[in-house]
Amino acid sequence: MRVLALTTQKGGSGKSPLAASLAVAAMQDGETVVALDTDPQASLAGWGKRREANGLDVQRVEPSAFAGALERIRKAGAVSLVIVDTPGRFGPDVALVLREASLCLLPVKPSILDVEAARPTVEQLRLLKRQFAFVLNQCNPTTQARTLDAATALVSTGTLAPSMVATRSDFLDSMTTGQGVTELTPKGKGAVEVRLLWQWIKAQLGGVKA
Repeated sequence: MRVLALTTQKGGSGKSPLAASLAVAAMQDGETVVALDTDPQASLAGWGKRREANGLDVQRVEPSAFAGALERIRKAGAVSLVIVDTPGRFGPDVALVLREASLCLLPVKPSILDVEAARPTVEQLRLLKRQFAFVLNQCNPTTQARTLDAATALVSTGTLAPSMVATRSDFLDSMTTGQGVTELTPKGKGAVEVRLLWQWIKAQLGGVKA
């Protein structure tokens, strides 16, 4: 069983919508997915309550209880992937979650403020010896130079997912309806971006024991 944790110390990165849509894309790709929300804001858990489609288990879990919840899921034996939404800050409780991650994904908006805000998270992940990667999220298609500058800065710090995700209303609408973008608009640009990102993540997780 592999554990993908989305983490960042800066709010507004689009972490929760991305976690929701990745969970759906992974499920559609044949994974048995549980999504765990450890963020006090509980955006992912709220999305799960609005969700009407079957096949995806969404649970709210306190960070202090995360290891126990993960062990129960592991012992059940049917789950191949756990996707975790973490609080938008770093502390001992968040470290409890990230220690269990097979891969930590850091969504970063293409701005110097967001790139700089990602550095403390990277330092903590290195101390925890966790594998991590950045993904440029909420990119503006009309400001490609800014996106390229952010990509250059992030590549110098760690691995950057080659699939970038743009700012699209589909992500907001999918959170409202309890869907992933690949369900809401299966042929839309947002759906294409999420599927490409999931395939890259799956390749990174390929060497992790299930």
